Amino acid sequence: MEMASTCSIYRVLLDWTVPYDVRVAIKHMKFLKTFLMCARKWSQSNDLYLESDNVVKKVSLPSFLSCIEDTFHKYEEDIHSLSLRLETDKNAQNTVNLAVFLEIKKQIKSLKQEIIQKIIQIYFALASNRSLQSNSCMTDDELLEFIDLILQDLADLTNYYMNWEISESYILSAQVQALEAKLTFLKSFIPFAKMRGTADIPALLLAHFEVAALNAARLSYMFSYWDDAKEMHNPEFYSMIYEQQQKIRAVDFQVYEIYMEVLRATRSSKSLHYRMMDQQILNNFNDSLIGCLWELFCCSSSFMDSMKDEMGILYAGLRFLRSILREHQEKMDEQNEKIGALLSEAGIIICSPSLNRVKGGEVSFSESTDALDCYDMLANTNIHIKHFKDQISGSSIIESIPSVHSLRAPEVSKTSSRMLSKGKMPITHEVMVGLDDEAEKVIERLVSGSKQVEIVPIVGMAGVGKTTLAKKVYNDRKDEFQNLDEHALLEKLYQRLLKNRYLVVFDDVWDIEVWNELRIAFPNDKNGSRIIFTSRFSNVASEVQYGGEPHYLHPLSEKESFELLLKKVFGKEDCPQGLRGIGMEIAKKCRGLPFAVVVVAGILATIEHDILVWEEFAESLSSTTVSGTDQWKKSLELSYEHLPYHLKACLLYFAAFREDEKIGAKNLMRLWIAEGFVEKIEGKRSEVIAEEYLMDLIGRNLVMVSKSGSIGGVKTCYIHDLIFEFCKDEAKEKKFLRVLQGYDELSIFIEPPNLPRLSIRSSVEDFIKSKLFCPHLGTLLFFYVTPGYEFRLVNISFLFCIYKHLKVLNLEGINLWLKEFPTEVESLLCLRYLALTAWYMKFIPPSIAKLSHLETFCLVSGVTVSLPDSIWNMKKLRHVHVRHGVVIPFSSNNNVVENLSILPNLDTLSTLHLDLDEEGENILRRIPNVRRLKILDLGGQNRVCCNMSRLACLESLTLLCHFSSSRESFPMNLKKLSLYNLGLPCSEMSLIEQLPNLEVLKLRVQSMEGQRWELMEGGFPKLRVLTLEYVLIVEWIETDPDSDDYFPCLQQLKLEGIPNLKMMPACLGVISTLETITVNFCGDGVKSLVREIEEAQKYNGNENLKIIYEKY
Repeated sequence: MEMASTCSIYRVLLDWTVPYDVRVAIKHMKFLKTFLMCARKWSQSNDLYLESDNVVKKVSLPSFLSCIEDTFHKYEEDIHSLSLRLETDKNAQNTVNLAVFLEIKKQIKSLKQEIIQKIIQIYFALASNRSLQSNSCMTDDELLEFIDLILQDLADLTNYYMNWEISESYILSAQVQALEAKLTFLKSFIPFAKMRGTADIPALLLAHFEVAALNAARLSYMFSYWDDAKEMHNPEFYSMIYEQQQKIRAVDFQVYEIYMEVLRATRSSKSLHYRMMDQQILNNFNDSLIGCLWELFCCSSSFMDSMKDEMGILYAGLRFLRSILREHQEKMDEQNEKIGALLSEAGIIICSPSLNRVKGGEVSFSESTDALDCYDMLANTNIHIKHFKDQISGSSIIESIPSVHSLRAPEVSKTSSRMLSKGKMPITHEVMVGLDDEAEKVIERLVSGSKQVEIVPIVGMAGVGKTTLAKKVYNDRKDEFQNLDEHALLEKLYQRLLKNRYLVVFDDVWDIEVWNELRIAFPNDKNGSRIIFTSRFSNVASEVQYGGEPHYLHPLSEKESFELLLKKVFGKEDCPQGLRGIGMEIAKKCRGLPFAVVVVAGILATIEHDILVWEEFAESLSSTTVSGTDQWKKSLELSYEHLPYHLKACLLYFAAFREDEKIGAKNLMRLWIAEGFVEKIEGKRSEVIAEEYLMDLIGRNLVMVSKSGSIGGVKTCYIHDLIFEFCKDEAKEKKFLRVLQGYDELSIFIEPPNLPRLSIRSSVEDFIKSKLFCPHLGTLLFFYVTPGYEFRLVNISFLFCIYKHLKVLNLEGINLWLKEFPTEVESLLCLRYLALTAWYMKFIPPSIAKLSHLETFCLVSGVTVSLPDSIWNMKKLRHVHVRHGVVIPFSSNNNVVENLSILPNLDTLSTLHLDLDEEGENILRRIPNVRRLKILDLGGQNRVCCNMSRLACLESLTLLCHFSSSRESFPMNLKKLSLYNLGLPCSEMSLIEQLPNLEVLKLRVQSMEGQRWELMEGGFPKLRVLTLEYVLIVEWIETDPDSDDYFPCLQQLKLEGIPNLKMMPACLGVISTLETITVNFCGDGVKSLVREIEEAQKYNGNENLKIIYEKY
């Protein structure tokens, strides 16, 4: 009987309107299908004897199959009928009688309970019987079909496990992956052997493969029902499954000699295969060998210590052959026979029983003479592959294969002394010259003309200022459409724009297809909507639908270039008269390109402002240096060469991130420190030095500020796309960093000597599938190709087995499906920076203390994480950041806490969960030099007070707790304080007001108790930013309204969720430093008070105060 309606099963399984338990029941039918379609091949066998509970029963396989097929066919017809109704009626869940679902579920469940154990027993009996036979019941094609079905079932199981508990999914996933690797090898070997000249696979070998497939099918069938098995929580059952899986060997001892004979066979001169098919067969077999070799690398057996170098050479050789086989050129076909011979040699080695015995721990490498013989074969095979590579290295074949460069640290020289940029707060807005007229022309086109939607293209060469002009016109407004897939994003965007007049900006459009794919999201309601896009290519602008005439952006005049140069070099200061002439000469050589002017200005800002120095610099600027078709590259090269050696590495590191990414400055600087770019100076924190480096790059106009920090410095930064292109190319050329994108690049990349850094931008699936082997790698940064998409990875152990020399490991783009961090982490002894995402990770093992060089540990987790006591032994630890929070367990022995050693270098700790009592105070004593601290107090309202004044270095404190008593005290060096639920009485606010260095104060969510806050005269001497959110105050006043000694430095005030506020300090109307007041969810009464402040500010001469009414 043919399963004609298999597609119906898949349709129902994929339809999410079908109840979950029904889909689970139907899923089991797929596994029955595998059994039914293949068991017929054995239906002519003698009766089977099945053993259960020490009772042996005889079963007639034909009768059993007939019974299942009749029942299965009936249920399949019901599913097919259900599928048709779902296909024709989108509301089928409401119209289809629930009884249909329940009946199908009941029938399948009944069928499952009746036959599950019997099918598992039949698989076992068939495998046992076939192992005694010298021939197979299946042809090679039938066996391949059977293996395909099992692989499909295993793929379904992998997806299904993601809904299980983490501990179970980890174990099962590992077993499934091992089975998949073995079956994939068998699936690729049979076509390869036939292509090499074996018309008929030897019966004994085919019978062995059949037994392996039967055992794999039995285990996959057992896995599929594990969610119903009582044994699923039984460790002994896990052990049994593991042992059974280990017994399945693609090539066993008994058939290894036959296996070798097949691989050594000479290819028939009359091959029935097409050349292209040969190439695909070779590629598949090569991939399976790479998978087998990868599994050997991931084991911890001693043989790898003796053979790892030669094995690594073989692995690189196979990946090289993979790159050759990817080329679909006619001239490549003549190499197939040579490649086939090399793969045969490799296959004989990789499947050697002696190696597999060593891998399984049965014998050591030194005890196995066969393994020593295997070593000689391995060395010879590597010589043959090298000879083949040398033969074709001069041919045109190799020219089209992606080149791989050695990536060692850059050899840079000191070309100029370091001159740090002035000032702590960089300018976040762009200096614009010569764009006012251009902006007026574009704005005129936006506000006038046809009511039809119209596109305004801004066209010009790279670096001429297209993006700057678009930002000026658009006023850099933002919208929030984050973490949506493409379809959902387009749908949400369309709904948002529908019936509204809109202005949308597309920046740096290279291909008209981008617009063609996105234009459905932009409704044409004939209300004067406009779209701006910038492009370097006029042909793109001319092809766009609804497009008007392109607005060509021309270079600056000499006068405008000089004006821009002066503004970037001197800011608001005047240029010395003696430098104006040579400055004009330098500006002329930039040929009107704003980008070149800005880069050159960045150099001038760091050299001595002396006419002789400037003249020498001007002489080095030839007219071709900053002009011509690639003038932006020339100007960047010039700026790069003028960088001190330490800044060159810091700048090139930006190539590791995604283009246009807004990079967190603190995280970037931590990476610089971990990489060893930051000079160590006695008595000075590395973070301070790293910040100076960043400010220097900003001062040189190579890095731009995206957002400033609230207490100074930079919060996020980015680089211009042209600088990004330069950094990426330079990093590759200088052998500093390699960026790999997607499976095609990952799968053929071969590690060169001394590879320092890899930045990977791909899906996690492609990363794992590529089996990237770089044992000497120093830095691995992973960026998921689709930000916001979550991929669950249950097995990370391969990282610790392969990448043992890592200093920096960033896997925040992968969600590790683990509760406890693997103890294998202790093998990464060089690690300095570790960043992970694991939403359910609760425990960090004590072995993490073996990472004695670890400086930064970041973990994104959705639960509270328990750190081990051994954390106190990690003396180099500088930054611990756990998203949901960390707990350091307390011992019942109070002396244990008292005697814990300190972390002298800890700079950041977030978020620490502890009781703010005497015991908690003892913990805080162990981090005496911390600068940034976030605490969640677990003690509640009845705790004893905790004195934090001893934290003399603390600059930023976030506290989520309840106020205890007036004995509370804060460190006097605090610059930023954020409070939640503190319930600090308004009468005790002087505790905060008297902090001499406080610049930012955020009082949030009941952090104050009482309705009247009376400001202390002379308080908040340095406060710049004040936020009041969801506090209950009604009257906010000064002690002495006639005094002007309140908020002398206040710049920003934010009020949110305080609708009952009736009075505000009169001093807010006279503070000359006040720049913005932001109001949200406060009611009309508060808005009226703010308007009074605005009028008072205007009366006192402040016309620039901005009042912002936010809407969420």
